[in-house]
Amino acid sequence: MANPSLVEKYRRLLGKLLPLGRAWEQLKEDSQQILLGLAYEFCRVDERAQDLLAEFDPGTADELLTDWETLLGLPDECSPLAPDLVQRRQQARQKLAALGGTSKEFYEQVAANLGFDAIVSDYRAFRVGISRAGERLSNPFDPDKDVFRVGRNRVGDQLKIAGWRYIFEVNVEATVIEPFRVGRNRVGDPLVNFGNDILECTMAKLKPAHTGVFFTFRDP
Repeated sequence: MANPSLVEKYRRLLGKLLPLGRAWEQLKEDSQQILLGLAYEFCRVDERAQDLLAEFDPGTADELLTDWETLLGLPDECSPLAPDLVQRRQQARQKLAALGGTSKEFYEQVAANLGFDAIVSDYRAFRVGISRAGERLSNPFDPDKDVFRVGRNRVGDQLKIAGWRYIFEVNVEATVIEPFRVGRNRVGDPLVNFGNDILECTMAKLKPAHTGVFFTFRDP
């Protein structure tokens, strides 16, 4: 439905474009309905242009969301087709915004773009005089053992055996919680399985090749 005030503004603007002079006065009166029809069309185009501005952002897109997904390669192995419009927008915005990074802030923003509140922390070797009481203990990096050396290592060996120094932790809400069920599970199965498939897959794709990511989950 066209905005009446905007239609009137266009009608008055079009009226000012008509020729001046006494001979044109009667024509101006007769042309008001024509001008009004033109004003409605200009108003429709104006409002349509405003609607299309939302399509420039996949986070607000509606009509062009499918085109955004095609451009970004969605759905993919980490982002299956989401069941609703909001999640599809989140996936598309995350894929567009994830240009790369190695900071904890980058990975937390990746999670936020997917709709998750994640806390990223890393592991470092505990060092007396540097670390403090209460900090986690992590095995150190030993350059004499953990670096690839010609003559000692062979083709196919990894360049670095990183240990916990190259592991980072992502703490996030679980989206999959499967309790142990008698008759379905067997002895040795965990009492509860936690998971967040979308975020786990996305982090695995974005992390640097020499690092590993460890997930811990909290209740939603």
